[in-house]
Amino acid sequence: MEDRIQETKRIFFNLYNDKVIEILPCGNHELKRNLVYHVKLSSEHYVIKFFYKPLKRDREINIIPQTYEFNPLRILYQGELVDGTEWIIYNYIEGWLLDHIIDDLDLDQRRAIFEEVGMKLAQLHSLKTFDYFGDLSSDKQSSCDAYKSFVIDDTERLIKNINMQDLSEIPELKKAIEIIRSEYTNIRCLQKGRYCHRDLDGRNIIIKMDLERGLSLEAFLDFEKTVIYNEYYDIVNLYRRYFLEEPKLIPHFFKGYTSIINIDDSFNKELRFNLYRLGIDICSWSKTLSDKFFEHTIAYLNALIYKDEHLSDYYLKL
Repeated sequence: MEDRIQETKRIFFNLYNDKVIEILPCGNHELKRNLVYHVKLSSEHYVIKFFYKPLKRDREINIIPQTYEFNPLRILYQGELVDGTEWIIYNYIEGWLLDHIIDDLDLDQRRAIFEEVGMKLAQLHSLKTFDYFGDLSSDKQSSCDAYKSFVIDDTERLIKNINMQDLSEIPELKKAIEIIRSEYTNIRCLQKGRYCHRDLDGRNIIIKMDLERGLSLEAFLDFEKTVIYNEYYDIVNLYRRYFLEEPKLIPHFFKGYTSIINIDDSFNKELRFNLYRLGIDICSWSKTLSDKFFEHTIAYLNALIYKDEHLSDYYLKL
């Protein structure tokens, strides 16, 4: 990490000819997916991200400029280190991460914030539609006709990964696998692909306080996982993090979302599958990276199983 701090100082001096006052690490450096720093110069603040996996920078370079009309995140510079590590410099956006303040917000404040989240997420989802799904490079794309079979095959791959780690006898995982296989018939027939953020929650949502408006949504961050996919994935992740615990947020989120994109009954029909699949997905890889994250996901599955008979209470009211 010290090497990257020195590289950061060099990059900023070469670009801005200004002294670096402070460099603060941001995000989950221990996961070793990328390194992000808040950089304070004498005149301005910036953010730099070093990418350690292929395609992540390409996705951000492709997607972020398309969001400029409704999202204030900007790409200022991009480059590569001598060792090939890719980086991007962004503007620094003032505010608080939603996850840092959500416990201090009352229900009305959270309702208002999630209505804005719904609207901004729909703006991302409505940027373009495609007759295929997959990554942004053409060699990683498939026709929408293949979506259902792809998802079933991919879910079986996740289950195989769980079995290979001898995790499938954990009661929550055993039950979740049983349920998810029973839901294959309810997987959506995808008519069109849309940009899907795939990592949207309060770690990547900035909230700002304005004297006139009060608390409001300021920005979405971190588009490195964005692909063309089933847009319900982003919504289900918000269920996992917030809506199952506080269902009173659901109608307010959808009020914002459906002001831009209509949703049909396929959302409710597929909800049970998507909720369990998300837990299976995370459990398939998190054990080796973070015991804490793995245990949180097992707790999520346990809560989901407890609520299973009443999942219709969490449906979008059509």
